[in-house]
Amino acid sequence: MYIILGCDYVAKALVKNLSKSGEEEILVIDKDENTLNALKEFNVTTITADIYTYDFNSLPAKEPVAFIILQKNLKENLTLIQRIKELFPDKFVLTQVADENESSESLAVGADCAVESVRIISNAILSELETAKLKRSVSKLVNVIKEAANNGLAIFLQDNPDPDAIASGLALKRIAEEYGIGSKIYYGGNIGHQKNKALVNLLQTDLLRLNSPEESLSILNSVDKVALIEASIPSKNNVLPPDTRVNIIIDHHQTDFSLVKGEFVEILPGIGATSSIMTRYLRYLGIVPDVSLATALRYGIRVDTSGFTRNTTTEDLDAAAFLSPIVDVGLLNQIENPPMSAETIDIIGRAIRNREVRGSYLTSFVEFINDRDALPQAAELMLQMEGVSTVLIFGIDKDRVQLSARSVDSRINLASLLQKAFGFMNAGGHATMAAGSIELGIFGDATDKKSLSKITFDAVRKKFFSAAGVDIEKREVPDDLESMMNFSVKG
Repeated sequence: MYIILGCDYVAKALVKNLSKSGEEEILVIDKDENTLNALKEFNVTTITADIYTYDFNSLPAKEPVAFIILQKNLKENLTLIQRIKELFPDKFVLTQVADENESSESLAVGADCAVESVRIISNAILSELETAKLKRSVSKLVNVIKEAANNGLAIFLQDNPDPDAIASGLALKRIAEEYGIGSKIYYGGNIGHQKNKALVNLLQTDLLRLNSPEESLSILNSVDKVALIEASIPSKNNVLPPDTRVNIIIDHHQTDFSLVKGEFVEILPGIGATSSIMTRYLRYLGIVPDVSLATALRYGIRVDTSGFTRNTTTEDLDAAAFLSPIVDVGLLNQIENPPMSAETIDIIGRAIRNREVRGSYLTSFVEFINDRDALPQAAELMLQMEGVSTVLIFGIDKDRVQLSARSVDSRINLASLLQKAFGFMNAGGHATMAAGSIELGIFGDATDKKSLSKITFDAVRKKFFSAAGVDIEKREVPDDLESMMNFSVKG
Protein backbone atom coordinates (compact mmCIF):
# COMPACT_ATOMS: atom_id res chain seq x y z
CA MET A 1 0.00 0.00 0.00
CA TYR A 2 1.12 3.54 -0.81
CA ILE A 3 0.41 5.94 2.06
CA ILE A 4 0.03 9.57 1.00
CA LEU A 5 0.23 12.07 3.84
CA GLY A 6 -1.49 15.33 2.93
CA CYS A 7 -3.99 15.90 0.16
CA ASP A 8 -3.36 18.77 -2.26
CA TYR A 9 -3.36 19.05 -6.06
CA VAL A 10 -0.14 17.00 -6.23
CA ALA A 11 -1.72 14.23 -4.18
CA LYS A 12 -4.79 14.18 -6.42
CA ALA A 13 -2.63 13.90 -9.54
CA LEU A 14 -0.54 11.17 -7.93
CA VAL A 15 -3.60 9.18 -6.90
CA LYS A 16 -5.01 9.47 -10.41
CA ASN A 17 -1.78 8.21 -12.01
CA LEU A 18 -1.33 5.38 -9.51
CA SER A 19 -4.91 4.25 -10.12
CA LYS A 20 -4.36 4.30 -13.88
CA SER A 21 -1.25 2.17 -13.49
CA GLY A 22 -3.28 -0.50 -11.69
CA GLU A 23 -2.35 0.25 -8.07
CA GLU A 24 -5.39 -0.58 -5.96
CA GLU A 25 -4.05 -0.15 -2.43
CA ILE A 26 -3.70 3.58 -1.82
CA LEU A 27 -4.31 5.31 1.51
CA VAL A 28 -4.57 9.11 1.82
CA ILE A 29 -4.54 10.86 5.22
CA ASP A 30 -5.53 14.51 5.60
CA LYS A 31 -7.46 16.55 8.17
CA ASP A 32 -9.73 18.15 5.51
CA GLU A 33 -12.65 15.77 4.90
CA ASN A 34 -13.96 17.77 1.94
CA THR A 35 -10.59 17.47 0.18
CA LEU A 36 -10.58 13.73 0.73
CA ASN A 37 -14.12 13.39 -0.66
CA ALA A 38 -12.80 14.56 -4.01
CA LEU A 39 -10.83 11.29 -4.23
CA LYS A 40 -13.85 8.99 -4.02
CA GLU A 41 -13.98 8.48 -7.77
CA PHE A 42 -10.60 6.70 -7.58
CA ASN A 43 -11.77 4.15 -5.02
CA VAL A 44 -8.98 4.82 -2.53
CA THR A 45 -8.97 4.48 1.26
CA THR A 46 -9.00 7.78 3.14
CA ILE A 47 -8.55 8.75 6.79
CA THR A 48 -9.52 12.15 8.16
CA ALA A 49 -6.76 13.05 10.62
CA ASP A 50 -3.85 15.39 11.24
CA ILE A 51 -0.82 13.63 9.73
CA TYR A 52 1.47 15.13 12.35
CA THR A 53 -0.44 13.64 15.31
CA TYR A 54 -1.79 10.48 13.70
CA ASP A 55 -0.98 7.17 15.41
CA PHE A 56 0.69 5.12 12.66
CA ASN A 57 0.46 1.98 14.79
CA SER A 58 -3.25 1.95 13.92
CA LEU A 59 -2.69 1.91 10.14
CA PRO A 60 -5.09 -0.39 8.27
CA ALA A 61 -2.17 -1.46 6.11
CA LYS A 62 0.03 -4.17 7.57
CA GLU A 63 2.72 -3.86 4.87
CA PRO A 64 3.02 -0.29 3.57
CA VAL A 65 5.28 0.04 0.54
CA ALA A 66 6.07 3.73 0.89
CA PHE A 67 5.15 6.88 2.78
CA ILE A 68 4.73 10.01 0.65
CA ILE A 69 4.73 13.30 2.57
CA LEU A 70 3.20 16.13 0.54
CA GLN A 71 2.65 18.83 3.17
CA LYS A 72 4.97 21.84 2.99
CA ASN A 73 5.71 22.43 6.67
CA LEU A 74 9.44 21.64 6.86
CA LYS A 75 9.83 21.64 10.63
CA GLU A 76 6.83 19.37 11.16
CA ASN A 77 7.87 17.16 8.24
CA LEU A 78 11.33 16.56 9.70
CA THR A 79 9.77 15.31 12.93
CA LEU A 80 7.29 13.19 10.98
CA ILE A 81 10.06 11.58 8.93
CA GLN A 82 11.93 10.62 12.09
CA ARG A 83 8.79 9.17 13.66
CA ILE A 84 7.93 7.08 10.58
CA LYS A 85 11.50 5.77 10.30
CA GLU A 86 11.47 4.72 13.97
CA LEU A 87 8.26 2.75 13.43
CA PHE A 88 9.06 1.47 9.93
CA PRO A 89 12.86 1.58 9.50
CA ASP A 90 12.86 -0.46 6.29
CA LYS A 91 10.06 1.44 4.51
CA PHE A 92 10.63 4.01 1.76
CA VAL A 93 9.92 7.61 2.76
CA LEU A 94 9.56 10.35 0.14
CA THR A 95 8.96 13.98 1.02
CA GLN A 96 8.21 17.10 -0.99
CA VAL A 97 10.62 20.00 -0.35
CA ALA A 98 11.01 23.53 -1.62
CA ASP A 99 14.74 23.73 -2.27
CA GLU A 100 18.14 22.10 -1.93
CA ASN A 101 18.57 23.11 1.71
CA GLU A 102 15.27 21.51 2.70
CA SER A 103 16.28 18.45 0.72
CA SER A 104 19.55 18.11 2.64
CA GLU A 105 17.77 18.46 5.99
CA SER A 106 15.13 15.87 5.07
CA LEU A 107 17.67 13.33 3.89
CA ALA A 108 19.74 13.91 7.02
CA VAL A 109 16.87 12.83 9.32
CA GLY A 110 16.08 9.67 7.35
CA ALA A 111 14.08 10.45 4.20
CA ASP A 112 14.97 8.17 1.31
CA CYS A 113 14.05 10.74 -1.33
CA ALA A 114 13.37 14.48 -1.29
CA VAL A 115 11.61 15.86 -4.35
CA GLU A 116 12.27 19.54 -5.05
CA SER A 117 9.01 20.75 -6.56
CA VAL A 118 10.46 24.06 -7.76
CA ARG A 119 13.26 22.26 -9.60
CA ILE A 120 10.80 19.87 -11.27
CA ILE A 121 8.59 22.72 -12.44
CA SER A 122 11.63 24.70 -13.60
CA ASN A 123 12.99 21.72 -15.56
CA ALA A 124 9.59 21.14 -17.15
CA ILE A 125 9.43 24.78 -18.24
CA LEU A 126 12.96 24.63 -19.61
CA SER A 127 12.06 21.49 -21.56
CA GLU A 128 9.08 23.23 -23.13
CA LEU A 129 11.22 26.25 -23.95
CA GLU A 130 13.74 23.95 -25.66
CA THR A 131 10.89 22.50 -27.70
CA ALA A 132 9.78 26.01 -28.66
CA LYS A 133 13.35 26.87 -29.64
CA LEU A 134 13.63 23.71 -31.75
CA LYS A 135 10.31 24.49 -33.43
CA ARG A 136 11.55 27.96 -34.35
CA SER A 137 14.88 26.61 -35.65
CA VAL A 138 13.33 23.87 -37.77
CA SER A 139 10.73 26.24 -39.20
CA LYS A 140 13.39 28.74 -40.19
CA LEU A 141 15.61 26.03 -41.71
CA VAL A 142 12.75 24.63 -43.78
CA ASN A 143 11.81 28.11 -45.02
CA VAL A 144 15.37 28.75 -46.22
CA ILE A 145 15.49 25.35 -47.94
CA LYS A 146 12.18 25.98 -49.69
CA GLU A 147 13.60 29.16 -51.18
CA ALA A 148 15.96 26.95 -53.22
CA ALA A 149 13.06 25.63 -55.32
CA ASN A 150 14.40 26.91 -58.66
CA ASN A 151 18.07 25.94 -58.71
CA GLY A 152 18.53 23.79 -55.67
CA LEU A 153 20.83 23.67 -52.66
CA ALA A 154 24.61 23.12 -52.56
CA ILE A 155 25.78 21.42 -49.36
CA PHE A 156 29.46 21.92 -48.49
CA LEU A 157 31.14 19.81 -45.81
CA GLN A 158 34.28 20.50 -43.83
CA ASP A 159 37.53 19.57 -45.57
CA ASN A 160 38.51 15.91 -45.23
CA PRO A 161 35.01 15.15 -43.90
CA ASP A 162 34.62 12.72 -41.02
CA PRO A 163 31.58 10.46 -40.40
CA ASP A 164 29.76 13.19 -38.47
CA ALA A 165 30.09 15.67 -41.33
CA ILE A 166 29.14 13.08 -43.97
CA ALA A 167 26.07 11.88 -42.06
CA SER A 168 24.96 15.42 -41.27
CA GLY A 169 25.24 16.42 -44.93
CA LEU A 170 23.17 13.41 -45.92
CA ALA A 171 20.54 14.31 -43.32
CA LEU A 172 20.24 17.86 -44.68
CA LYS A 173 19.92 16.43 -48.19
CA ARG A 174 17.11 14.16 -46.93
CA ILE A 175 15.28 17.13 -45.39
CA ALA A 176 15.59 19.02 -48.68
CA GLU A 177 14.17 16.01 -50.55
CA GLU A 178 11.16 16.04 -48.23
CA TYR A 179 10.23 19.44 -49.68
CA GLY A 180 11.10 18.61 -53.28
CA ILE A 181 14.38 20.53 -53.27
CA GLY A 182 17.33 19.07 -55.17
CA SER A 183 20.77 19.17 -53.58
CA LYS A 184 24.33 17.93 -53.99
CA ILE A 185 27.07 17.46 -51.40
CA TYR A 186 30.61 18.79 -51.93
CA TYR A 187 33.84 18.60 -49.97
CA GLY A 188 37.49 19.63 -50.17
CA GLY A 189 40.57 17.64 -49.23
CA ASN A 190 40.39 13.87 -49.09
CA ILE A 191 38.42 11.07 -47.50
CA GLY A 192 41.42 9.02 -46.45
CA HIS A 193 40.55 7.34 -43.15
CA GLN A 194 39.70 3.69 -43.78
CA LYS A 195 36.48 3.88 -41.81
CA ASN A 196 35.39 7.05 -43.60
CA LYS A 197 36.05 5.41 -46.97
CA ALA A 198 34.08 2.36 -45.86
CA LEU A 199 31.18 4.58 -44.77
CA VAL A 200 31.00 6.30 -48.15
CA ASN A 201 31.46 3.12 -50.17
CA LEU A 202 29.09 0.88 -48.23
CA LEU A 203 26.34 3.50 -48.16
CA GLN A 204 26.94 4.22 -51.85
CA THR A 205 27.03 7.89 -50.98
CA ASP A 206 27.50 10.37 -53.82
CA LEU A 207 29.88 13.05 -52.56
CA LEU A 208 31.60 15.39 -55.00
CA ARG A 209 35.20 16.34 -54.35
CA LEU A 210 36.53 19.82 -55.18
CA ASN A 211 40.26 20.55 -55.39
CA SER A 212 40.21 24.30 -54.85
CA PRO A 213 37.99 27.26 -53.92
CA GLU A 214 38.02 28.28 -57.58
CA GLU A 215 36.22 25.06 -58.51
CA SER A 216 33.37 25.95 -56.17
CA LEU A 217 32.67 29.31 -57.86
CA SER A 218 30.64 27.88 -60.74
CA ILE A 219 28.61 25.82 -58.27
CA LEU A 220 27.92 28.84 -56.08
CA ASN A 221 26.73 30.83 -59.07
CA SER A 222 24.34 28.09 -60.21
CA VAL A 223 22.35 27.37 -57.02
CA ASP A 224 19.79 29.28 -54.97
CA LYS A 225 21.15 28.43 -51.52
CA VAL A 226 24.45 27.31 -49.98
CA ALA A 227 24.82 25.24 -46.81
CA LEU A 228 27.97 24.69 -44.76
CA ILE A 229 28.05 21.65 -42.47
CA GLU A 230 30.55 20.91 -39.67
CA ALA A 231 32.23 24.25 -40.35
CA SER A 232 31.03 27.81 -39.85
CA ILE A 233 33.31 30.28 -41.64
CA PRO A 234 33.97 30.15 -45.41
CA SER A 235 37.59 29.07 -46.15
CA LYS A 236 38.21 27.89 -42.56
CA ASN A 237 38.51 24.12 -42.94
CA ASN A 238 36.35 24.10 -46.06
CA VAL A 239 36.74 24.63 -49.79
CA LEU A 240 34.57 27.75 -50.02
CA PRO A 241 36.17 31.11 -50.96
CA PRO A 242 36.51 33.52 -47.99
CA ASP A 243 33.78 35.93 -49.14
CA THR A 244 31.13 33.27 -49.88
CA ARG A 245 27.60 34.15 -48.80
CA VAL A 246 26.43 31.08 -46.92
CA ASN A 247 22.70 30.66 -46.22
CA ILE A 248 22.68 27.66 -43.87
CA ILE A 249 25.33 26.90 -41.24
CA ILE A 250 25.03 23.89 -38.92
CA ASP A 251 27.93 22.92 -36.67
CA HIS A 252 28.91 21.94 -33.14
CA HIS A 253 32.49 23.22 -33.03
CA GLN A 254 33.70 26.20 -31.04
CA THR A 255 34.03 29.31 -33.20
CA ASP A 256 34.14 33.09 -33.20
CA PHE A 257 30.44 33.87 -33.55
CA SER A 258 31.19 37.42 -34.64
CA LEU A 259 32.60 35.98 -37.89
CA VAL A 260 29.64 33.70 -38.59
CA LYS A 261 27.04 35.02 -41.03
CA GLY A 262 24.06 33.24 -42.53
CA GLU A 263 20.27 33.23 -42.87
CA PHE A 264 20.04 30.14 -40.69
CA VAL A 265 22.80 29.53 -38.15
CA GLU A 266 22.73 26.67 -35.62
CA ILE A 267 26.05 26.19 -33.82
CA LEU A 268 25.81 24.19 -30.59
CA PRO A 269 29.25 23.50 -29.07
CA GLY A 270 27.57 21.91 -26.07
CA ILE A 271 26.34 18.96 -28.16
CA GLY A 272 28.75 16.14 -28.96
CA ALA A 273 27.94 15.69 -32.65
CA THR A 274 26.29 17.59 -35.49
CA SER A 275 24.58 14.28 -36.33
CA SER A 276 22.68 14.65 -33.05
CA ILE A 277 21.45 18.08 -34.13
CA MET A 278 20.35 16.74 -37.51
CA THR A 279 18.57 13.80 -35.87
CA ARG A 280 16.57 16.28 -33.76
CA TYR A 281 15.50 18.07 -36.94
CA LEU A 282 14.44 14.82 -38.61
CA ARG A 283 12.43 13.73 -35.57
CA TYR A 284 10.66 17.06 -35.20
CA LEU A 285 9.75 17.04 -38.89
CA GLY A 286 8.44 13.47 -38.64
CA ILE A 287 11.01 12.22 -41.16
CA VAL A 288 12.06 8.66 -40.33
CA PRO A 289 15.56 8.09 -41.76
CA ASP A 290 16.07 5.01 -43.89
CA VAL A 291 18.50 2.32 -42.76
CA SER A 292 21.51 3.83 -44.52
CA LEU A 293 20.99 7.35 -43.14
CA ALA A 294 20.21 6.07 -39.64
CA THR A 295 23.39 3.98 -39.70
CA ALA A 296 25.46 6.95 -40.87
CA LEU A 297 24.01 9.28 -38.21
CA ARG A 298 24.43 6.72 -35.43
CA TYR A 299 28.04 6.14 -36.48
CA GLY A 300 28.68 9.89 -36.72
CA ILE A 301 27.51 10.37 -33.14
CA ARG A 302 29.56 7.45 -31.92
CA VAL A 303 32.77 8.65 -33.59
CA ASP A 304 32.54 12.28 -32.50
CA THR A 305 31.78 11.30 -28.90
CA SER A 306 34.47 8.59 -28.95
CA GLY A 307 32.01 5.85 -28.17
CA PHE A 308 29.92 8.12 -25.89
CA THR A 309 32.89 8.80 -23.58
CA ARG A 310 33.78 12.33 -24.74
CA ASN A 311 31.68 15.52 -25.05
CA THR A 312 28.53 13.41 -24.68
CA THR A 313 25.23 15.06 -23.76
CA THR A 314 21.68 13.84 -23.18
CA GLU A 315 20.88 15.08 -26.71
CA ASP A 316 23.52 12.72 -28.15
CA LEU A 317 22.27 9.77 -26.11
CA ASP A 318 18.65 10.53 -26.99
CA ALA A 319 19.48 10.75 -30.71
CA ALA A 320 21.45 7.50 -30.56
CA ALA A 321 18.58 5.74 -28.79
CA PHE A 322 16.14 6.91 -31.48
CA LEU A 323 18.40 5.73 -34.31
CA SER A 324 19.52 2.40 -32.83
CA PRO A 325 16.40 0.35 -33.77
CA ILE A 326 16.75 1.47 -37.40
CA VAL A 327 20.49 0.85 -37.74
CA ASP A 328 21.85 -2.00 -39.87
CA VAL A 329 24.20 -3.62 -37.33
CA GLY A 330 25.92 -5.72 -39.98
CA LEU A 331 26.62 -2.64 -42.08
CA LEU A 332 27.87 -0.79 -39.01
CA ASN A 333 30.30 -3.60 -38.23
CA GLN A 334 31.66 -3.47 -41.78
CA ILE A 335 32.24 0.28 -41.46
CA GLU A 336 33.96 -0.02 -38.09
CA ASN A 337 36.30 -2.85 -39.04
CA PRO A 338 37.91 -2.02 -42.40
CA PRO A 339 41.49 -3.11 -43.17
CA MET A 340 44.20 -0.62 -42.13
CA SER A 341 46.39 0.71 -44.94
CA ALA A 342 50.15 0.16 -45.00
CA GLU A 343 50.72 3.93 -44.87
CA THR A 344 48.60 4.31 -41.74
CA ILE A 345 50.63 1.63 -40.00
CA ASP A 346 53.83 3.32 -41.20
CA ILE A 347 52.70 6.74 -39.90
CA ILE A 348 51.75 5.26 -36.54
CA GLY A 349 55.20 3.68 -36.42
CA ARG A 350 56.86 7.05 -37.12
CA ALA A 351 54.68 8.71 -34.47
CA ILE A 352 55.96 6.22 -31.91
CA ARG A 353 59.58 6.53 -33.06
CA ASN A 354 59.67 10.35 -33.28
CA ARG A 355 57.74 11.15 -30.11
CA GLU A 356 58.90 13.94 -27.82
CA VAL A 357 57.48 14.03 -24.29
CA ARG A 358 57.61 17.06 -22.01
CA GLY A 359 55.72 16.57 -18.80
CA SER A 360 52.28 15.30 -19.76
CA TYR A 361 52.55 16.69 -23.32
CA LEU A 362 53.61 14.57 -26.28
CA THR A 363 54.34 15.78 -29.81
CA SER A 364 55.48 13.73 -32.76
CA PHE A 365 56.47 14.82 -36.26
CA VAL A 366 55.66 12.05 -38.74
CA GLU A 367 57.43 13.79 -41.63
CA PHE A 368 55.95 13.54 -45.14
CA ILE A 369 52.54 11.91 -45.52
CA ASN A 370 49.87 11.25 -48.14
CA ASP A 371 47.07 10.25 -45.74
CA ARG A 372 46.25 12.96 -43.17
CA ASP A 373 43.52 10.75 -41.72
CA ALA A 374 46.24 8.57 -40.22
CA LEU A 375 47.17 11.45 -37.88
CA PRO A 376 44.13 11.23 -35.57
CA GLN A 377 44.56 7.46 -35.41
CA ALA A 378 48.15 7.98 -34.31
CA ALA A 379 47.08 10.68 -31.82
CA GLU A 380 44.46 8.39 -30.24
CA LEU A 381 47.05 5.64 -29.87
CA MET A 382 49.75 7.89 -28.39
CA LEU A 383 47.25 9.27 -25.86
CA GLN A 384 47.25 5.83 -24.26
CA MET A 385 50.92 6.19 -23.29
CA GLU A 386 51.45 6.25 -19.54
CA GLY A 387 51.90 9.76 -18.12
CA VAL A 388 50.64 11.47 -21.30
CA SER A 389 47.44 13.51 -21.25
CA THR A 390 47.82 15.76 -24.33
CA VAL A 391 49.08 14.75 -27.78
CA LEU A 392 49.89 16.64 -30.99
CA ILE A 393 50.78 14.67 -34.13
CA PHE A 394 51.82 16.63 -37.24
CA GLY A 395 53.16 15.95 -40.73
CA ILE A 396 53.71 17.53 -44.12
CA ASP A 397 51.08 16.74 -46.76
CA LYS A 398 52.08 18.34 -50.08
CA ASP A 399 52.11 22.10 -49.38
CA ARG A 400 50.53 21.97 -45.93
CA VAL A 401 51.36 21.00 -42.37
CA GLN A 402 48.52 18.89 -41.00
CA LEU A 403 47.86 18.77 -37.25
CA SER A 404 45.84 16.41 -35.09
CA ALA A 405 45.55 16.72 -31.31
CA ARG A 406 43.87 14.81 -28.50
CA SER A 407 43.68 15.42 -24.75
CA VAL A 408 42.19 13.96 -21.59
CA ASP A 409 43.35 16.88 -19.43
CA SER A 410 40.24 18.69 -18.17
CA ARG A 411 42.30 21.86 -17.62
CA ILE A 412 43.02 22.19 -21.33
CA ASN A 413 40.83 23.34 -24.20
CA LEU A 414 42.61 21.91 -27.24
CA ALA A 415 40.75 24.03 -29.79
CA SER A 416 41.75 27.21 -27.98
CA LEU A 417 45.30 25.95 -27.47
CA LEU A 418 45.85 25.21 -31.17
CA GLN A 419 44.28 28.51 -32.17
CA LYS A 420 46.56 30.34 -29.74
CA ALA A 421 49.57 28.54 -31.19
CA PHE A 422 48.76 28.65 -34.89
CA GLY A 423 45.99 31.23 -35.39
CA PHE A 424 42.19 31.11 -35.32
CA MET A 425 41.81 30.46 -39.05
CA ASN A 426 44.34 27.62 -38.93
CA ALA A 427 42.86 25.34 -36.29
CA GLY A 428 39.69 24.40 -34.46
CA GLY A 429 37.70 21.62 -32.88
CA HIS A 430 36.70 20.77 -29.34
CA ALA A 431 38.14 20.88 -25.85
CA THR A 432 39.42 17.29 -26.10
CA MET A 433 40.01 16.86 -29.85
CA ALA A 434 41.18 19.40 -32.40
CA ALA A 435 43.00 19.72 -35.72
CA GLY A 436 44.69 22.24 -37.95
CA SER A 437 46.02 22.76 -41.45
CA ILE A 438 48.85 25.18 -42.22
CA GLU A 439 50.09 26.31 -45.62
CA LEU A 440 53.85 26.02 -45.98
CA GLY A 441 54.00 29.05 -48.25
CA ILE A 442 57.45 29.56 -49.75
CA PHE A 443 58.76 26.52 -47.91
CA GLY A 444 56.38 24.26 -49.75
CA ASP A 445 58.49 24.67 -52.89
CA ALA A 446 61.73 23.72 -51.20
CA THR A 447 63.61 20.92 -52.95
CA ASP A 448 65.61 20.04 -49.86
CA LYS A 449 63.20 17.93 -47.84
CA LYS A 450 65.63 17.61 -44.97
CA SER A 451 65.73 21.38 -44.45
CA LEU A 452 61.96 21.66 -44.86
CA SER A 453 61.48 18.94 -42.24
CA LYS A 454 63.76 20.69 -39.76
CA ILE A 455 62.05 24.07 -40.25
CA THR A 456 58.61 22.50 -39.85
CA PHE A 457 59.59 20.48 -36.81
CA ASP A 458 61.20 23.44 -35.04
CA ALA A 459 58.41 25.88 -35.89
CA VAL A 460 55.45 23.70 -34.92
CA ARG A 461 56.89 22.30 -31.68
CA LYS A 462 58.07 25.75 -30.59
CA LYS A 463 54.67 27.35 -31.18
CA PHE A 464 52.78 24.48 -29.56
CA PHE A 465 54.89 24.19 -26.41
CA SER A 466 55.00 27.97 -26.04
CA ALA A 467 51.20 28.24 -26.24
CA ALA A 468 50.89 25.42 -23.70
CA GLY A 469 53.32 27.14 -21.33
CA VAL A 470 55.82 24.29 -21.49
CA ASP A 471 59.49 25.19 -21.22
CA ILE A 472 61.67 23.96 -24.07
CA GLU A 473 65.41 24.21 -24.50
CA LYS A 474 66.73 27.05 -26.64
CA ARG A 475 67.47 25.87 -30.15
CA GLU A 476 69.14 27.44 -33.11
CA VAL A 477 66.43 28.00 -35.69
CA PRO A 478 66.58 29.68 -39.11
CA ASP A 479 66.26 33.47 -39.26
CA ASP A 480 63.31 33.07 -41.58
CA LEU A 481 61.35 31.01 -39.05
CA GLU A 482 58.94 33.85 -38.34
CA SER A 483 58.20 34.31 -42.04
CA MET A 484 57.17 30.68 -42.17
CA MET A 485 54.95 31.18 -39.13
CA ASN A 486 53.01 33.88 -41.04
CA PHE A 487 50.83 30.88 -41.86
CA SER A 488 48.85 31.93 -44.91
CA VAL A 489 46.43 29.25 -43.97
CA LYS A 490 43.08 27.87 -44.88
CA GLY A 491 42.15 25.59 -41.99
